[in-house]
Amino acid sequence: MAGLLSGGLGLVFALSGCCKLFPFIPVHPFMKDEFVKFSTVFPLKPLGVVPNPTLYMYAVGVVEFGAGVMLGMGSPDQQVASAVVLLGVMVGAIQTLLSLGRATTECIPAAVCLSLLGLFLFQGL
Repeated sequence: MAGLLSGGLGLVFALSGCCKLFPFIPVHPFMKDEFVKFSTVFPLKPLGVVPNPTLYMYAVGVVEFGAGVMLGMGSPDQQVASAVVLLGVMVGAIQTLLSLGRATTECIPAAVCLSLLGLFLFQGL
């Protein structure tokens, strides 16, 4: 079960990262537009940190791709580390969508991924 879960989630996150990194993927322009909005509600904005939307998108893409590959193909320790990183990314995604006033239904994909990452991390407890 753990191998299937880590492999499937790893693939989902690696593909999600690719959508943010490669302009030839059709959803890339949409992601660019979304990150312009996402940068306006960046959690560190009250401290004066407002990221460049394009760099923000690429940074999230690199993290998702790298952690997704590690989750799917890494050693058990790497899988746990990458799952924790991706857990943080999903919490950030939900916080961003809610801060923008989006419908809670738009949070469902991130919430499902968050739940599956939690299941992966705590399945042996």
